[in-house]
Amino acid sequence: MTTLASLTTFLDFAVDGVVNGSAYGLMGLSFGLIVAVTTRFHFAWAIGYTIAGFFTAYLVNHSGVPVVAAMLIAVTGAALFSALVELFVYRPVAARTGSNALLAVFVASFGITIAGQALIRLAVSGGTGAGNESLSWIAETPIRIGEIAFTSLDLISVVVVWACAAAVWAALRFSGFGRRIRAVEVNPGMAQAVGIRTERTYVIVFVLASLLASVVALFATMSSAANANMGMTPVFYAFVVAFAAGLGRSPLWIMAVGTALGVVEAVSAEFVSVAWQQVVVFGLLLLLLVFRAGAAWRPNLFRLPTLRAKES
Repeated sequence: MTTLASLTTFLDFAVDGVVNGSAYGLMGLSFGLIVAVTTRFHFAWAIGYTIAGFFTAYLVNHSGVPVVAAMLIAVTGAALFSALVELFVYRPVAARTGSNALLAVFVASFGITIAGQALIRLAVSGGTGAGNESLSWIAETPIRIGEIAFTSLDLISVVVVWACAAAVWAALRFSGFGRRIRAVEVNPGMAQAVGIRTERTYVIVFVLASLLASVVALFATMSSAANANMGMTPVFYAFVVAFAAGLGRSPLWIMAVGTALGVVEAVSAEFVSVAWQQVVVFGLLLLLLVFRAGAAWRPNLFRLPTLRAKES
């Protein structure tokens, strides 16, 4: 009985991990797409995420706007924010700083994030602090399969975020604009030489990434609550997944890495305190970075002795 109970608990954690990890995967895809194609370290991704989630709930709760209309307004606002940041902040900063553009853009993006949080609080509460806003739209009907429990919102969120990732994969692989994005990612100079407008492609990527982040933000708002700081933790998860999976990798691979990370995080609650779950995630990232650095420094360092013997 104890073994059965332990297995059930493990599976419960694993299901929660799949739900959370699927969201991590889409966040990583969103963040990684921007970095891979535009080389902008878009830390202000957190503000676009917040605009989509927080203002949807705020418009519904305080302005009486229907849920669908509020979503459209907030998601459009998030996409517009991302495009304007690229056009009027990142692009001029990158043009002026040259080889130091990555660091300069990151500093500018970090400043926008801090200022954006303050402006959101000022806009909705006169600077006294924006409280939590909840959003009720998809009913959280309990679903049980044997002893495993989850909700209809969990199921729908997993299906939707994977469908979004599959749509991005198909678009990048088969559509004309997807091929242009991949061309700019591989060689911006050559892409521009053959007539692809790289600057326009950058804006398209920012808008696309914002839409993906908005999907996750809306489900997060429905499952818990939204506030002016809601994007801060997700942006770190997006960073971890994007770099753990590898920049420029297939959207489906990034989703798989995000899901695996979510399962590891959830299952770790069996062995460590919940407060230490994020430490597990970022500890894995640290180990991965050390491994990659070691492999780059000494390519043979992590090879098995048998392989070395065969090579010799």
